[in-house]
Amino acid sequence: MRIARALATAGLGSRRKCEVLVTNGAVTVNGEVVQDLGRQVDLTKDTIAYRGKVLEAAPDVYYIMNKPEGYVVTAQDAHAKKTVYDLLPRQLVNSTRQGGRGRVRVFPVGRLDKDSMGILLLTNDGELSHRLLHPRYHVEKWYEVILDRAWRPEDSPRVLKGFHAFDGLLKLEQIRPISRRHVLVQLREGKKRQIRRVFSKFGYKVVTLIRISFGPIKVEGLRLGEGRYLTTFEAKTLRKAAGL
Repeated sequence: MRIARALATAGLGSRRKCEVLVTNGAVTVNGEVVQDLGRQVDLTKDTIAYRGKVLEAAPDVYYIMNKPEGYVVTAQDAHAKKTVYDLLPRQLVNSTRQGGRGRVRVFPVGRLDKDSMGILLLTNDGELSHRLLHPRYHVEKWYEVILDRAWRPEDSPRVLKGFHAFDGLLKLEQIRPISRRHVLVQLREGKKRQIRRVFSKFGYKVVTLIRISFGPIKVEGLRLGEGRYLTTFEAKTLRKAAGL
């Protein structure tokens, strides 16, 4: 990773702040002052120091939350009154908040829009995040969807085939009716508001959208707004599902 990102990962501040630290000559890599922002480093192999103090890589963190309606997932929306970071333990922060000893920067894996609820994973494991979101690795996500009118089974072939939009092919991987207006939906790749857009294309409006599972990890047991760290076994199971 680039030097500024490594510094941010180690808790020295936002990436922009870390870029300033580098260009000011306050950072060394293996004993050599580095001012090139393009320098690639490895926190597990290189000795990186800020003003003579050696930095250590933060431990991998895996935290799940049952996201409530009304919270935005991104931390970059200046107009958002409530973000999911407001619900996290104090030691978990995003790239724009103050880091420091004992604090770990995490980012959300995938999207859940403001009006959607359900399981949200936040981690600092970049490789896992990439694999969970890439359709090549076939990590399934299941959602409960309540529609504004009765689901017509004859529409299944159309939503499974999908359609092309400006950001690529939009489709559902599976759809399983539960009752007249209640269906289960599976995705492997999640584009922005994908489920809502697919149903809208075929004349339905999504009233309620809840993500109930992310790979082998399920939201059950967590009330809205609650969260917890994954156990070591759960983290290994999730990484295995992503081929790691």
